[in-house]
Amino acid sequence: MFRTTIRARAVLEGIGLHKGRPSRVVFLPAAGPTGLRFTAPGGVPVPARLQSVAGTARGTNIDLGGTILYTVEHLLSAAAGLGIDDLDMEISGEEPPAADGSALPFAEALLKAGITGKPGQERPAAAVIPAFEFVKGETRYRVEPRPGPLSVKLVYDYPHKLVGRQEIDLELSPEVYLREVAPARTFGFSHELEALKAAGLALGGSLDNAIVINETEILAKDGLRFPDEFVRHKLLDLVGDLALAGLPLRGLRVEAERSGHAGNVNFAKLLSEKAQKQ
Repeated sequence: MFRTTIRARAVLEGIGLHKGRPSRVVFLPAAGPTGLRFTAPGGVPVPARLQSVAGTARGTNIDLGGTILYTVEHLLSAAAGLGIDDLDMEISGEEPPAADGSALPFAEALLKAGITGKPGQERPAAAVIPAFEFVKGETRYRVEPRPGPLSVKLVYDYPHKLVGRQEIDLELSPEVYLREVAPARTFGFSHELEALKAAGLALGGSLDNAIVINETEILAKDGLRFPDEFVRHKLLDLVGDLALAGLPLRGLRVEAERSGHAGNVNFAKLLSEKAQKQ
């Protein structure tokens, strides 16, 4: 199995979800075994790795050498979900475009650019990680070896009459990711919006790029894409955050309950530490 990248550049433009300003992402092929990287136009590429994480408040943020790049998880999720090993992502602005609030527009752009193998650059063997569990408060993660592609069971449980408990269990091939995970959109609760905007977040949010849940109804452009779209988006975020570990996660079974960006990043750190000890 060879490492993969894209054949040609791809561009998406829009506004950022949290900062509400114009933004642009250019996906660029990577010749070497560089992994996933971010860069500002004309800047030095920064590996999308755990040591570059600058914060996890309402998204996963990366330090580009003193400049913070916000909410990168959907880009990482699209690349990792499609099995792309090496890719440069050039961002103009403070965060990627929100697009429709999912990873699907990014995944479709990458597919249109063409995913190609890189003869002579072999993929590393799957990470060997022993079974372990990470629990913090009501958040729980567990991993154990299991043959085959990455298998994930995720539970989202929120005490709201329109949400409740949602559960999903998938083996994440690129085809399954594209069909079952990538289209799930980000969501938020109406009672949070005032505080988010006061904190300088969700300034670009609208029903074009997010689902809003209030006390009596779910507001979503053209309705929900899945009856359990919320747990699927949590899985989308988890895939993106785990990509920061830089590990080939084939041959693993992951279970997560009440996951979030902070928990995902801490779990990814543990995965990296456990793998390094093999």
